[in-house]
Amino acid sequence: MRVDRPERARRRLGAPAWWFVAGYGVSAVGTGLCYPFLAIYLSQFRGLSTGATALLLLVLAGAAVPMSVVGGWLVDRYSPRVVAIAALLVQAVGWLLVSVGSGYAAELAAVLVIGVGTGSFLPAVVPIITVLSATDEVKVRTMSLRYLLLNLGLGVGAGLGGVLLGSASATTYQWLCAANAISCAAYALIIAVRVPLPRAEDDAAEHRARLVRFRPGLNYALLLVAQLLLVTFGLAQVESGVPLMVRTELSGSTALIGGLYAVATAVVLIGQLPVSRWVERVHKTRALITMGLVWAAAWLLGYTAGALTGGPRVALLFVMMVTFALGECAYSPAFYTLVERIAPKGTLGRSSGAAWAVFQVGNTIGPPIAVFLVGGNVPFWLVLATAAVAAAVLVLIVDRRMHTTPDASSSNRFARLAADG
Repeated sequence: MRVDRPERARRRLGAPAWWFVAGYGVSAVGTGLCYPFLAIYLSQFRGLSTGATALLLLVLAGAAVPMSVVGGWLVDRYSPRVVAIAALLVQAVGWLLVSVGSGYAAELAAVLVIGVGTGSFLPAVVPIITVLSATDEVKVRTMSLRYLLLNLGLGVGAGLGGVLLGSASATTYQWLCAANAISCAAYALIIAVRVPLPRAEDDAAEHRARLVRFRPGLNYALLLVAQLLLVTFGLAQVESGVPLMVRTELSGSTALIGGLYAVATAVVLIGQLPVSRWVERVHKTRALITMGLVWAAAWLLGYTAGALTGGPRVALLFVMMVTFALGECAYSPAFYTLVERIAPKGTLGRSSGAAWAVFQVGNTIGPPIAVFLVGGNVPFWLVLATAAVAAAVLVLIVDRRMHTTPDASSSNRFARLAADG
């Protein structure tokens, strides 16, 4: 079916938005070069113990949580553009410190700086995309492209880093860290030169005099609890619990696990934009509800696979990963668009910062929970499915509250519900 010109115009990204998401992809390539191999570098080439290495990685993730909240406050107090540029430069410094650091104290300082930069940058993403988006369609498409390029960049970077590190050289990893630092600095330069935000600067000047009080309300609180469930028992489990379960309980080979992730990644890359077109047409709460139910169905397929053997089990595991990946395509454009709609005016930085902090918490606690679930007498797949359904129910409550307000103006409706709870 041919799309008419007015509809194409409503979905067309402007040049600043293209520069912003393209820079995100470049930075993701740099992250992929280094981050997946950081533990190997610290333990194998810097001689740190397993416990010390784990602690450094925990510090990196842990620093990002409070800094997402602080970064959100800075976005609202000043400007998302200024915060993003400064945070990227801090990340660049952190990765340079990793490359030149020697000893536990030096590496601790390095990962702490990286965590501070990462946590500060994330709350600026949604406000920048919001300012760059003339319509809701553009907003959803920009967020979808960001997520697509994030996954593509991480995959390309990790693949390239794995090839370059084949010689197991500490010097090679140090050069990769330097390349990542350059990618962060390059992204900061792109935002500074190619991503002007005049409206955001005006808003920041207005809020310097009096920062709007952050009163997120019940809708937002329910949304964050749903997000915690989706990340802890969804996204984090795909990266930790699922491979552990397939390997230890379903007797799957490492080749099978690699194949499952290759297919899932391909589905995200191919399906991200088509799914985002669907997200554009429906209410974002209902997109998230559907996503939760799709994930529940995926985990039930995993549960069924456990009762099978041989080829049928393998086939069902692949169907499970494809199903999950299709649902994942809806997460970023639906959830963060909903955060922007619910956030009271002048609090988008803090609203998105809190959401990113919850995301980091879910990613941090998800892996140890996976070890507990797989190693204990707990129905792993059913726990994940129950969490997905519970998240969908929470979002359904938000949906009902948003659609039962008497106010006819959608923008006023979302603001009032967010403020009143």
